[in-house]
Amino acid sequence: MPALIFSGLAAGIVLAGSLAPAEPGPVAVVFTPATSEATAWAVIRAAGGQLVAPTRLGNIVVAYAPDPDFQQRARDLGALFFLKAGGLCAPLTDQAS
Repeated sequence: MPALIFSGLAAGIVLAGSLAPAEPGPVAVVFTPATSEATAWAVIRAAGGQLVAPTRLGNIVVAYAPDPDFQQRARDLGALFFLKAGGLCAPLTDQAS
């Protein structure tokens, strides 16, 4: 049983490391599920980030992080954590164009 727990923990650390965003650049900002998209955008702007696009998930938005301190400022304003802007956290694009 301890080996199973250790394996799960090690896999989680590797996965979390692979999802960590690079800075500066686009980053998926994760909020609680109860956070509205409008509130998420307000936090991004207040933290000094630039809006990029919404994602498939309403509580995750993609922003451009202009500097390494952006994440801490956004965290102080209510963001939970940050991921690479890809997969389910990729920005939605207008399919009509």
